[in-house]
Amino acid sequence: MKNNFGVRCSVSFFLFFLIFIAHLSPLTSFAQQVFIDIDEQAQNRIMATEVRECDYYPNLNVDKTSIIKNIKQIPALALYQNLWDTLFIRSEMIEIPFFDNQLKIMLVQEMNIPFAFPTSGAVATGFVKNKGRQHTGIDFSVSKKEPVVACFDGVIRVAKKFEEYGNTVIIRHYNGLETLYALLDNVCVVTNQKVNAGELIGYISPAEPTKKNALHFETRFMNEFFNPEKMINFSERRLQNNILTLTPNDFISIPVVKPTPPETQIETTSENHSPEEQLLNTPKSMPVFHTVAKGETIFKICSKYKITEQQLRSLNNLKNDHIEIGQQLRIQ
Repeated sequence: MKNNFGVRCSVSFFLFFLIFIAHLSPLTSFAQQVFIDIDEQAQNRIMATEVRECDYYPNLNVDKTSIIKNIKQIPALALYQNLWDTLFIRSEMIEIPFFDNQLKIMLVQEMNIPFAFPTSGAVATGFVKNKGRQHTGIDFSVSKKEPVVACFDGVIRVAKKFEEYGNTVIIRHYNGLETLYALLDNVCVVTNQKVNAGELIGYISPAEPTKKNALHFETRFMNEFFNPEKMINFSERRLQNNILTLTPNDFISIPVVKPTPPETQIETTSENHSPEEQLLNTPKSMPVFHTVAKGETIFKICSKYKITEQQLRSLNNLKNDHIEIGQQLRIQ
């Protein structure tokens, strides 16, 4: 009897041990396998890690890229309070200039190259919450290696490699919007490079065990991300409307980690210019925008920037004198 009891105890202990190992093994494999989950806290976590150089495309010829040479060429610099951070995705909180809880942004201006859809891939994950965490953008999947292109004209603010975002490119556009392209295989652009809508910025490949999706895409304004579906119809691969209307409810405010300010990478000037003077001194080849304030008319705006009403109407395809508070008008 004692021997049988001992055998039963040994068998029971062995079965218990097997069950324990079976439950533990998924956790062990999870710890060994890196799953990318870009959520609302990821950008703060990556600031605690080293910012590395991107994996650049082998055929990238930096000598043939168009690099901005002066701080005045940075898009929407005055709007961003002269902030041009080339190291981090989001490093400083800036007050968004809402008026009556609304903000209107013109997306495509006359004479500009129009919007380009970022990739040929299919949407894999939308702007959704998962287990209480807000997914910060749209994820795409592809079946083979595919190019990724810029959505609008702009300048590359960030081309770096981060812990969770991987190879990442951020473009600031001339209306103040920023688009982010992460999880790239390799990158074909460099920081401070001017790009046009539809221009190649990198490549993506099908997902692997250590890579959940091929491309992670975000839309941002003044360092805050908002639902890309407010701006883009992803099923039809086009803009929802040429004027993007945002409210405070469209943004998800998250904690900000402010790093040590990076060294200036653009030539600066010692002259102190007001925002209006900076806009007026922008080279003629660079678009300049003005946000309509309460009480402003076409006549007042034209007088302010010393341009004709015909020029303003032509640049913005205005058919009459009706303009809305918060609307962005191109003045150059």
